[in-house]
Amino acid sequence: MKKRVPRVGDKVRFYFGKHPIIGQVREDRGPLGIGGRHLYEIVYERGEGNVYIVELPAEEFEIIDPKKEEA
Repeated sequence: MKKRVPRVGDKVRFYFGKHPIIGQVREDRGPLGIGGRHLYEIVYERGEGNVYIVELPAEEFEIIDPKKEEA
């Protein structure tokens, strides 16, 4: 089964070292990465009021399925 393309507003998980980080896709930046890899701007919060932004290719994060999260 093919992974679906991330969309703006999707909740995603990526890893900072061994630590999982939950964030949200804020912008589809297009094919700007090495070799034309598609980049996404992801915003996440670490602690109260500490908001960070990172750009990652889709291969480096996973979309969190809200249906599975409710179970």
